Amino acid sequence: MWHTPKSISVPTANLRQWLLKPAIWCLFCFNTAAYAAVSPIPLLVEQCLNYQFPTKSNLDNQANKPNENISFIIENEAIALERNLIGFFNINDRLKYYRHFPLTYADRERVLQCQLYLADELALFFKSAEFQSIRFKLAASQDPNIQALAKRINRLAKNTEKPYDKAQLHTAQATFKQGVSSQSLSLNFIGERCKLDQTAAITEQVTTEQVTPQRNKSFNDSLASYLIKQPNEQCRKQVWQAYQGRASVKNHTALMQITELRQQQATQAGFTDYVDTMLSQQWLAEPSLVAKFLDAQTQAINIAPWDLGQLLAKAQSTKVESYSSKLWLQQIGTVLETLGIRFSEVNPKLYRIYHEDRLIGEVYVNLGKRIKAKAIRHTVVGQQFGQFELTLLTDLNQYKTQSQVINVIAQIVSQLASGDKYYLNNTLGETQDSAQIDLLWLQTWLKAKLLPTPTQGSREAILQRYSAQLQVFRAKVALNTYLAADSTNKFDLNKAFTLAFGKNWDNISDSAYSFSAIVYQGPIYYQNIWQQAVANDIYQSTKDCQNQKRVFNNLVVNETASDLATRLQLLLGEPITSDSLIKRTQYAFNHQDQHPRSCTFLRQ
Repeated sequence: MWHTPKSISVPTANLRQWLLKPAIWCLFCFNTAAYAAVSPIPLLVEQCLNYQFPTKSNLDNQANKPNENISFIIENEAIALERNLIGFFNINDRLKYYRHFPLTYADRERVLQCQLYLADELALFFKSAEFQSIRFKLAASQDPNIQALAKRINRLAKNTEKPYDKAQLHTAQATFKQGVSSQSLSLNFIGERCKLDQTAAITEQVTTEQVTPQRNKSFNDSLASYLIKQPNEQCRKQVWQAYQGRASVKNHTALMQITELRQQQATQAGFTDYVDTMLSQQWLAEPSLVAKFLDAQTQAINIAPWDLGQLLAKAQSTKVESYSSKLWLQQIGTVLETLGIRFSEVNPKLYRIYHEDRLIGEVYVNLGKRIKAKAIRHTVVGQQFGQFELTLLTDLNQYKTQSQVINVIAQIVSQLASGDKYYLNNTLGETQDSAQIDLLWLQTWLKAKLLPTPTQGSREAILQRYSAQLQVFRAKVALNTYLAADSTNKFDLNKAFTLAFGKNWDNISDSAYSFSAIVYQGPIYYQNIWQQAVANDIYQSTKDCQNQKRVFNNLVVNETASDLATRLQLLLGEPITSDSLIKRTQYAFNHQDQHPRSCTFLRQ
């Protein structure tokens, strides 16, 4: 149900500290409509470039008294660090938010200048004597919240790249992404064998060049249209393969430069290869574990990528009841009350969200052409409320659009409900490959309550199975790309592709040039599949528990800052190792629940 808003009660001291910070106050001044009138970028960038990272002098403003015990001193250090960095975090979040707007050239340059400044200053801070002193003190704490903060801030410091390497890496990544996303390439077909509606001449040899084929009204010159309309499988295969390899020549140099830079980083850090470097900071901490997980997730769906379009065109969509976006939000809000979450409508464009009667944030709602949620400011308990902008379609009459709204609402709620008093604990996961397990569980939980299960053979069911196997295959490609040449964990990609899709890819080496995430996520591309599998297993293990609110509080809120292993043991009812969790998640992507379980969580 929806409720009228209650008054907001904030301790005067906390409010005064919050509002007196100029960086934070500026960020609170602008709402989502203000940008249309006057650009806030110049003022935001001015404050960004004037921001000062913590130094010994301003950290000493919260000096410790001689008779204080060590735990109290460490807690004061952590609080002082948080207060001094909260302005940086808010400015950084606000810059990310405004990057989604159609900025002028001057504003884009200002934002870029500001981002470079913040990145460089943060790197310098991590190398400073002040930070090293704080770092050692935090590591000695027995407080779970401070231990969690120490792990996250150490990970940030460890992953800060040298300016020269960073410049080279970002340039190569941008080049690679541009090559993959380029829309200037068109297929050049010569010959008659694959002729389609007199549109273009197509031969057994298909290449990608900057050539525009002849057109008529029956063909829109897109890859998807061709694959749906072309009855000849061999022609479809050739066109699909040519498209996947369209950037292989252009991007070869960029990918080689990226892998060489990553290998240099690994060698300097004392690791065999970049895979070892990255996995040392993950839940699946060894290449053999990732390989084992990916093998366990591989299923023979026997749907070749070039046949997917025709299969989807013939399939029926899962039917759903049509809703306006406002009514669908009400449906989601009603279901979320089971978890202690309450939506309160201030006006049609502003909602407040409460957890157990505690205000956790605000959401500005707009109508647009795409469903999306953008963070304006993140929740930090005792410091600030969170703010999000939510863009919705006017009407939601498809399974896909209703599912997308559930996804973005879960994203908002999972972040706002995070129950820690430190920014990094609320915004960074314990590891990169565990950071979104709570979000994905909440999405799964909401969809089970609000949406019908996709019928077997429906478009949604087909697409879910295909997307899962495409991610698994690409994760294998990414792992191979960054492993040492003599690694025993490398996959046979020809075999891996054929096993999943039932057909062979003639130029399998092109697979490394077909998706830009390979240069951004690299060997941890598997993280999305892994986290979804774990989230599904948690849902199956706890869905029959009567007290779902306690599941939510344990997994999402996590006020006690318990580590993932502790929470999983409580939720799943048994001690968890990487091997045991891999076995539990083996069937996580199946549309049917093959392993139903009775509730073992908090039986008392």
